[in-house]
Amino acid sequence: MTFSQSVKSEIIKSVRNAKPCCAKSFLTAVLKAVGSMTLIKGGYCFSVESDNAEFLTLIGRLAEGLGHTTAVNSYNISAKGTAVYSCQLDAALGEELGLTVRDADGALAIADAGTLLPSQPCCRKAFMQGLFVSAGSVVAPQMKDAADPDDAKYHLELRFANAELAAVVQEGYPAAGFHRMPRKNHIVLYLKDGDRISDFLVYVSATGAMMDLENVRIMRSMRNDVNRQNNCALANIEKTVAASSGQTNAIRQLRSSGLWDNLPEGLRQIALIREAHPEYTLEEIAAETHLSKSGVKHRFDKLMQLADQQRKHQ
Repeated sequence: MTFSQSVKSEIIKSVRNAKPCCAKSFLTAVLKAVGSMTLIKGGYCFSVESDNAEFLTLIGRLAEGLGHTTAVNSYNISAKGTAVYSCQLDAALGEELGLTVRDADGALAIADAGTLLPSQPCCRKAFMQGLFVSAGSVVAPQMKDAADPDDAKYHLELRFANAELAAVVQEGYPAAGFHRMPRKNHIVLYLKDGDRISDFLVYVSATGAMMDLENVRIMRSMRNDVNRQNNCALANIEKTVAASSGQTNAIRQLRSSGLWDNLPEGLRQIALIREAHPEYTLEEIAAETHLSKSGVKHRFDKLMQLADQQRKHQ
């Protein structure tokens, strides 16, 4: 099961015992986002297709709880080898939900999307749950992506064939922070920020998925911190090696030039330590000589200066 599928499954479980008002909002979002009106013998019906049998079973249960008949059939798409389920709901449900209205002649017409967004907080949440389960997806990074930038692999989106509905949702849920873009024949509202996606998952009652996401984010952050520390340590090692090499070359220059015996005792002391321990850092030499780090550096600078002067006079 993908992360997106686990989120939808968690939402579906939370909606099963929804209050009638929330059941209506959930069904309104589903039918408006992915439903279609189909002509059948004796009139019209609403039809929803999905490869998620759990989702369509929920739709049927909610519709029947509101007193409407449903029929669920399945068929196989041979090209993909997967079963696609079709759920049919009676046309009266559309009128009850405000999806359709009767014109002056009594004919059914599609209602304005702007009239569908509920006002009650619980129903607004159910509406968003319906949108995500029917037309949404979310991708979260795995631990193997830990070297990537923190938010590089986070992506949550809602896809709309109806541009009007996309605009209503974006304006109606400002706290979500959706961005908008066209994609082929659809409008996509999306999130790419890990914090916003976590907040969204909490809002739609997918708290288990949110915890899984946060665990990955914490582990990625810890691994990135370790990588940064390792890189810093490696850089310090390379810096120490380079400095030690320069100091060792200066000491050789002073020995070969005959200046070694005339060096002050303090300079010869750290020169001998460097020759014996080329891997030592300034801090380690300072600890051995009971000098400060700046004092050790000053003495090495003096050795380097003397060696440089000797080279210039050759």
